[in-house]
Amino acid sequence: MHDPEQGDWVSFAERDHRRRAADNQRRIAASADQVHRAMSAVHGRMPEGWHAVARQHISGALHTLDVEPAPAGVDAIAYLIPPTSGCRGWQVRVHNRTHRIDFPLYNDVGAQAALFDTVCDALDAAIRALRVEIASTAHR
Repeated sequence: MHDPEQGDWVSFAERDHRRRAADNQRRIAASADQVHRAMSAVHGRMPEGWHAVARQHISGALHTLDVEPAPAGVDAIAYLIPPTSGCRGWQVRVHNRTHRIDFPLYNDVGAQAALFDTVCDALDAAIRALRVEIASTAHR
């Protein structure tokens, strides 16, 4: 079958593989763009001593906006994951590395990951969740 993007003849499986790889590259590029645009929106909202850092943790993975709290005796971080194709909002994962616990924030309606309309909404939820992790770890 002819692959018009590459201009050569390939098997159906190869063309399908190329399309998936190209879609994945578009998602990665879109995540990088969204994270870098979001940086200016979150910096003024960070608590004293906290940092927001744009990262791509693994080559070939989506970019995230990482929220790092001030040192507080617990090693915890929140990852703000931008919306990409198929996802309509920002997602938040919290990773308490001290206790090796990693979880997404959920909706009130059940076992469905929460989606936040804006990066600022996601940031506010991440800050609340990190404060709970810090407080609960201090009492363990």
